[in-house]
Amino acid sequence: MEEQLRILKMLEEGKITAEQASEFLTALTPQKETEATSYEVAETERVNLEYDKRMVRIVVDSSEGDKVNVQLPVTAIRQILKVTGKLPAVSESLQGIELTEILDTVVDCLDAEAIGDIVNVESKNGDIVKVYVG
Repeated sequence: MEEQLRILKMLEEGKITAEQASEFLTALTPQKETEATSYEVAETERVNLEYDKRMVRIVVDSSEGDKVNVQLPVTAIRQILKVTGKLPAVSESLQGIELTEILDTVVDCLDAEAIGDIVNVESKNGDIVKVYVG
């Protein structure tokens, strides 16, 4: 760790280039650790890609007779949440259901790559909201 800090200090002072600093830092990393890290990164990326291809299903059945059934890949839901901050098909008119909490729960579960039921709510008015990953 101390050697790495010295290299970064030399870079900061302009005594070495960024390319040289990178080479020095790489040389300090044991080869076995580098190989293991590369494998772990590749495996993590593969698992993330598999999860991103899973489908998020959103089912809304309102007490007023509205029925919605949406099925989108995890990647699409993540992008929709990132851009709009809303889930598709979940109406803000559902009484007795706290949509902010649902959104927070969905985001947390997608970040944790949860599979199965994420949200399963039935209000006293008969509104039903289900979100799950399959």
